[in-house]
Amino acid sequence: MSDVLFSHIIPYQVALTVLLLVVGLNLIANLRMVEKATPSRVNPAGLEWVSVLVPARNEARNIRRCLESLLAQDYPLMEVLVLDDGSTDETPEIVAEMARRDPRLRLIPGQPLPAGWMGKNFACHQLAQEARGEWLLFTDADTVHHPQTLSWALTAAKENRADLVTLVPRAVTHTLGEQLLLPIIPFGVLGCFPLALGARLGIPALSMAIGTFLLFRREMYERIGGHAAVRGEIAEDVVLARRVRRRGGRVVLLDGADHLDVHFYRGFWESWHGLAKSAFAALEYRLLPTALMLAFYGFLFLWPVFLLYGGLLQGRTGEPALRLALFQVFLNSGLWYAVAVRFRLPRVTAFLYPITVLLVMLVVLDSIRMTVWGGIGWKERVYRVRELR
Repeated sequence: MSDVLFSHIIPYQVALTVLLLVVGLNLIANLRMVEKATPSRVNPAGLEWVSVLVPARNEARNIRRCLESLLAQDYPLMEVLVLDDGSTDETPEIVAEMARRDPRLRLIPGQPLPAGWMGKNFACHQLAQEARGEWLLFTDADTVHHPQTLSWALTAAKENRADLVTLVPRAVTHTLGEQLLLPIIPFGVLGCFPLALGARLGIPALSMAIGTFLLFRREMYERIGGHAAVRGEIAEDVVLARRVRRRGGRVVLLDGADHLDVHFYRGFWESWHGLAKSAFAALEYRLLPTALMLAFYGFLFLWPVFLLYGGLLQGRTGEPALRLALFQVFLNSGLWYAVAVRFRLPRVTAFLYPITVLLVMLVVLDSIRMTVWGGIGWKERVYRVRELR
């Protein structure tokens, strides 16, 4: 790097430092918002019937563990409905065997997938039609719920007068590849998304939900049209949350690290593909905002590392720009470390954040490629976005 470069980048370094401080303040504001909405005690006053709805397609690896955790909930008025969405593994047999031992559990055979529907959305739609609860909890088959999770979430819903409660779960990781990719879920939601600002200003586009846990007040779910209204959406959780906000409902995001474990994926490539299937969809398939987001991530998280590495190779340890870059790297590590501690991720991931960011940027590009030029394959189905939309 030349002397000219170092002398001209100081203004950019100052601007970057300010941006990082803004990200830090945003993270603090979001965590405070989440903390404020968290109930201090578990007491869902006025017990109401809850239908727990689990769409399942080829989930033999996870389904027993998930259902055991749901049937162990301390909430008394509940039913658990599982829809088998054309599984080709042992999923229906496992659910049927468990249902014979517990009358609260029921297996529902899924209907053939109609044109224009995502498989999960159609499964959730069928489950909602079978449910009898005043509250509807949509949760995935790869989740593990702690015994008080449902009571705790209902308490939060009633204390906050919420129409939709969603949790940021603890992502259980099994391999290094998962540890590199999955931290982007809690950090992307709470670190880089202005949720607190959106809640204060009532901006629907700044609402967020995570589909592993969506607890709806039934009246609001039906008012927004349910899953039929988002039948072709890949990121249906985000779209549903924004529809709730547009109809004047209240969306509450909680820290679920102590209440919900999710085994999202197994291994690097499954994690890559799982994130890629919905990354571009979460950005509403808009190329310009996506390009701006990629540039923002690169400037915020990768540029300081690149500058620091280049300066150290040249022995320019006294350069003001290099000192700012070192401060920025430490600040970034601190932000990622705070999220790792809060959501019980391996703490080493905080110091591997440049690799995480680089991989996630490539995942987003792959998501665009699949959306524009091919199809998005998931659960032995291929979805073509143009046909869905």
